[in-house]
Amino acid sequence: MELVKILTLEIKTKTIEGNTFFYIDLGEQRISKRIWLNNKYLFDKLNSKRKVIGVFENAKIVKTSKEKYIIQNGKNNIFFILVKSGYRGCSEIKVLSNYINIIEFFNYHSPKGSIGTSNGVIVETKKDYVKIQWNRRGRLYGGPDKGLSIIYLSDYRIETLDYLDDIETNEIRSEILSKE
Repeated sequence: MELVKILTLEIKTKTIEGNTFFYIDLGEQRISKRIWLNNKYLFDKLNSKRKVIGVFENAKIVKTSKEKYIIQNGKNNIFFILVKSGYRGCSEIKVLSNYINIIEFFNYHSPKGSIGTSNGVIVETKKDYVKIQWNRRGRLYGGPDKGLSIIYLSDYRIETLDYLDDIETNEIRSEILSKE
């Protein structure tokens, strides 16, 4: 089971007065966040695919005056990351890398979230990787409750260090941050 993962995103469309708009809804049982895609970015970068891996190169996130988010052409990288919660629990993510924008969202495992709520983040960064620290609660069935992960842009690889105690986590975290 993947505890830390890059989301696979389904691109949906909405047509209003003959104009087609593209968006991504985040959340399983109920929508937690909607991200709009600039049409030019979609056709230039994604080749109009309906399902894409949640890592966008040469993009940026723009926040509108009405608190809506749009992905457009840019010079940064965007990662859609989720940390799976335990049964009837939750998860938390702290981004350790330098970032430009961060958008938090929740993935409810039931309509009200009573079976569990996984935490996700959308991270916009200039780097070709993202470093995160994560915690999980709930019934873990022997799985780790905390760890550190690095997600890479080039091959969508995720390196994870888990089953760490607080002293190890703090030592590794300070080592990671000193190399930023």
